[in-house]
Amino acid sequence: MYETDQEQIEAIKGWWNKNGNWVIGGCLAFIVSYIGLYMYQDSAQTHRVAGSKAYEQLLVNLTSETPDSEALTAQIELLKGEYKDLGYGVMAALQEAKVAVDAGKLESALPALDWAAKNAEAELLTVILYRKAVVQYALDDLDGALTSLNAMSGTGHQTLSFELKGDILLAQGKPDEARKAYKAALDLSSEQDINNPYLQLKLDDLAVAE
Repeated sequence: MYETDQEQIEAIKGWWNKNGNWVIGGCLAFIVSYIGLYMYQDSAQTHRVAGSKAYEQLLVNLTSETPDSEALTAQIELLKGEYKDLGYGVMAALQEAKVAVDAGKLESALPALDWAAKNAEAELLTVILYRKAVVQYALDDLDGALTSLNAMSGTGHQTLSFELKGDILLAQGKPDEARKAYKAALDLSSEQDINNPYLQLKLDDLAVAE
């Protein structure tokens, strides 16, 4: 306790002279870190909004009656470059592959699908690999298509992937293996209450061929 106000003032001055720089430094560090966090959050939000708008512009271009092909290329490259961290790059690459397939340029779809597979989250990778397998099958790259199918993980895709695998094996002249794949797809379809009459037709065609 201090006997006079002057003693208290002198004690406070002494403490401040000793610790003032630490206090000021700590306050400055807090302010700088707070401002930095705010700026980062604000920048991240701005980045997300810009990415969303860029992808929206891509969709508008794609769905217009006369898509601008030069703008389309620029929009896709922008999304793949600046916004791939948000997932927009992968979606743009998938759109790029779809445009190529729709135009009958199957070979051009593969680099886009490979880019998407390399940059996609695990949840989306299975879809990308299946689409790649479909394109490879259409290009008669049967071994490549099987490799893509075998790289798929999870279970939600198996009805489709087994059917495609059957098509590929049949094209390779392996009817017994194709039949097993079709049967697996048909069994899964029944379990999941999916009506796919084409599977049964494919099995029936195999039986007739024999």
